[in-house]
Amino acid sequence: MALAIISTDFPEGIGEDFYRHVVAEVKLADEPPEGLIFHWAGEIDGRLAVTELWSTREANERFLAERLFPAIGKLSGREPRESGRPVISEHPVYNYAPCK
Repeated sequence: MALAIISTDFPEGIGEDFYRHVVAEVKLADEPPEGLIFHWAGEIDGRLAVTELWSTREANERFLAERLFPAIGKLSGREPRESGRPVISEHPVYNYAPCK
């Protein structure tokens, strides 16, 4: 079953600029990770929010471990799992349709 992951309430100092650097570092557009169906980032109530749709939880976890956390660590100089983290909510998705 697909999984929607919504990340909000990022730690202080994590906003659009840092997000853009991370996205470039993981090459999200040029080398999309296996299992990522959809990704968007923007603001909710004036703060960064990221929403993704993944084919499986395992695909998301692989991306976190192999690409995202190393990129965040490289760019911030901190271990992402030990520093402040966003609020993350997960939602099972039983249907989605690509639009043309």
